[in-house]
Amino acid sequence: MAVIMLASAHGAGATVTSLAMALADTRPSLLVEADARQGSIRTGYLQGAWGGEVGLWHLAQAHLQGQLAEAFEAHLRPLDIAGNRLLLPGLTDPRQAAALSGTWEATALLLQAMDQHAGYDVLVDAGQVLVDGSALHSRLFPAPLAHSADVVLLVMRNTLTSVAQTLPVAQVLREELERSGSGQDTLRLLVIQELSSSAGGLRSDAIARRFSVPVADLLPWDPEAGALFTHGAARPPKLGKLALVKQARKTMQATQMVVNDRRRALDMPPAPVHSPVVAGMLQRLAAVRPPVSPVIPVPEGARRG
Repeated sequence: MAVIMLASAHGAGATVTSLAMALADTRPSLLVEADARQGSIRTGYLQGAWGGEVGLWHLAQAHLQGQLAEAFEAHLRPLDIAGNRLLLPGLTDPRQAAALSGTWEATALLLQAMDQHAGYDVLVDAGQVLVDGSALHSRLFPAPLAHSADVVLLVMRNTLTSVAQTLPVAQVLREELERSGSGQDTLRLLVIQELSSSAGGLRSDAIARRFSVPVADLLPWDPEAGALFTHGAARPPKLGKLALVKQARKTMQATQMVVNDRRRALDMPPAPVHSPVVAGMLQRLAAVRPPVSPVIPVPEGARRG
């Protein structure tokens, strides 16, 4: 399994890509909306399935009360009918973001446990990278989740504008990951092919050379999938037929291979779980039957709102 963070330097599609990868995964997955500007999946793709009574914000208060694991489990919601793909909905108000700064490290440990002991691929949608000076913003960006991720995917488009906006952010991320001990090789680029080469789109090898960062994969420009994952639909199409979802499944598989190679090289055993509360939560979540299909529809209840 893996812990994968996705982020972008601008509105390049980190949320749409995260959602596509979570739904396309052939293993149980957990998508965490950790964007400081507030989450959009509950009001967009899930069309108002829940209100502010559910989500990431509640973990801050629970952490202060020593009940983070209980709140974490209570605020998970299904992304598919079988419940093999879960969502931790994000903030409903950007003013809530600063209160979470003291909770990210403890949350990172729970996400690692979900990966190592409950058998989930964890995807963290960190939204736009926020920088303070020459480092990640300590209060408005979930830096501890980046430090503990197996791979950080910086989502960008193959345009000159996206390259210009993403290049300095990539440098900040490389330096941050090196300082944290994760290593610069944790960072990868995930490139959305908005323009064809004949229309001025940049090739992936040229982008990799410019950044000195490997390109993890190329994703197609898919307006139908983008509209669905951003706004939802009363009658959504079969997800497995969408070009973005098809490629996202391959992206997940390629990223999982990178994670497996890095873990073998580091030769680090899974961290033990000492808390009986956390162990119980992991046991319950691990009992979910793994999916047999790469894509399963959104829950009917969520569609109805």
